[in-house]
Amino acid sequence: MAAQGRHAAEHGANTIKVERRRRMNLQFAGRGTCARAATGYLAGRRGARAISALGLFAVSTAAQADGLSVSGLAAGGITYTSNVGGSARYGVDSAPLRPNYLAFNGSETIAAGTSAYFRLAGRYLLDNGNTIGQLFNTYSIVGLRGDLGDISLGNMRDFMFEYFTVGGFSGSWYGGLWGAGQGPFQNFGGVYGGVRGGSADYDRSNGEALGNGIKYATQLGPLKLGVMYAFGERPGSVRDGSSYSAGALYESGRFGATVAFTDFSDSSTPTSNAHIRTLGSGLKWGTRDWTFAGSYSRTENAATDGVINNFGIGVTRSFGDRYGLTFHYQYMKGNGVLQDRHAHQFLARAETSLSQRTRVYVQAAYQRAGGTADAKAWINGVAGPADGKQQTVAGLFVEHTF
Repeated sequence: MAAQGRHAAEHGANTIKVERRRRMNLQFAGRGTCARAATGYLAGRRGARAISALGLFAVSTAAQADGLSVSGLAAGGITYTSNVGGSARYGVDSAPLRPNYLAFNGSETIAAGTSAYFRLAGRYLLDNGNTIGQLFNTYSIVGLRGDLGDISLGNMRDFMFEYFTVGGFSGSWYGGLWGAGQGPFQNFGGVYGGVRGGSADYDRSNGEALGNGIKYATQLGPLKLGVMYAFGERPGSVRDGSSYSAGALYESGRFGATVAFTDFSDSSTPTSNAHIRTLGSGLKWGTRDWTFAGSYSRTENAATDGVINNFGIGVTRSFGDRYGLTFHYQYMKGNGVLQDRHAHQFLARAETSLSQRTRVYVQAAYQRAGGTADAKAWINGVAGPADGKQQTVAGLFVEHTF
């Protein structure tokens, strides 16, 4: 379940080729947060620079058209879930690692060092062809980019996705839909995914979009910086229902680090007062064949004081150009408001590339919940919670980019 013409610096001169190809394919189309009511996921590490990007203002009468491109991804497979409300589930589903999407991208050089561009991108479900939400549910942006930075306007992702995930730190980076945070926190009060009030993708690392936004990003050598503000557009108040985000991403040689923050106020309905604050940070290091990353996120529901802390560790190993293995572990811990519930989650994937644009992979995730007698495991992207403390999901998938 990602290669518009934007490429960021490699994770070191010796970045593994499998990872390089994978990241180039991570479009900013996003992945979902619920199996059939998903709300976002991943783009390539290189995407973070350009999709948040858009420039500095210069006007020229000598504008030149650079053209239009169409890109996308189609991926699906056979899945098995051990326990959804007490019963096993079998199905054909959209693949979890990267989103199925269709994107239109265009740019025009309007002066030396300055260009205008747009991106329209939306996700869909391969198994039934339905779109996930509105048509362009991940990006509908227009903007300018130049030597002083990039500025964009429209519907777009915040920096919990573009730096924390696309940078290569979060569970969503390692496992896509199944790697995003969700656990036995059904009373958290989140607003993402198909079940309002739950905890689907609680830290926004899976790519939740913000509408009515304006974003500025710039790069100073190996350091990327960005800020974003999304208007609530409620009459009588500038702040009511508005959200903001900021982040920094440092990548130099084999080392990388990030910190990102998003303060989200729900403006999807005139009366919603949902208010979620999320902070994420991470460190990573890589060699020719290995990459390692550690991450931490803290998500707070400001309306209820519920807090979820998430600690993650991820490892990838490549074998030549074609084969790769990925492992990720995360521990999720709720505070007293969430009855001190917690969950351990393990994820593994084995993949092989059949060509530059096609790969096959097997992926599985296992979650064990605890903290209370009635804690119910719930892996992000699975159709529903288990009726007990354990849940497993696995599948075999084919992915093709174009």
